[in-house]
Amino acid sequence: MSRRFLAVLLLLSALLLGCERDPRQNQYRKAMQQLVQGDYRSAAFALNTLAENGYAPAQFRLGSLYRLGLGVPRNQRQAVYWFEKAAQQDDVGGQYWLAESYRRGKGAPVTPELAFQWFHRLAERGYAPAQYQVALAYTEGRGVVRDDREAVRWLQQASAGGCTDAARRLAQAYRNGELGLPLDPQQAAEWERKTQPARF
Repeated sequence: MSRRFLAVLLLLSALLLGCERDPRQNQYRKAMQQLVQGDYRSAAFALNTLAENGYAPAQFRLGSLYRLGLGVPRNQRQAVYWFEKAAQQDDVGGQYWLAESYRRGKGAPVTPELAFQWFHRLAERGYAPAQYQVALAYTEGRGVVRDDREAVRWLQQASAGGCTDAARRLAQAYRNGELGLPLDPQQAAEWERKTQPARF
């Protein structure tokens, strides 16, 4: 073997070793298996270790365990703490549940403006449940100035993303002439059809 071939082989080996998965993924996968098996206490312990080391998916899951009281004492404030840690790292679940916590006042004071900001951040990324929440905020003037046109726009996007609640709300708006939309039974029926499961 030539020296050049050996050098290339060593370089490729080093690159492949560097491409190994993050070892935290394996630990996280094991914790998820423990959750599925109902071993919440062991899962919470494993997730806590990962969360303390800054692993966003584990931070979100640990927050969920605190929210539900599985494997750890139920503690909404602790749940919000972990949701916020995950949210700061752009974790979708963390952002959504942090926004929900501010909207509902669970583990944090009711803060419609912060709820809207976090939902809007996710909505911009195309997450349909957050798009629906943004639409509702515009509809009700919750954390943002009421704006029917924006509400309709976000309802349409959420519906396109598969959120049947958004399609149902649009059907209602057309049926009743709400949100600046005309009374239009045909459009209402069209949006109502989008809430039905697909038939094969």
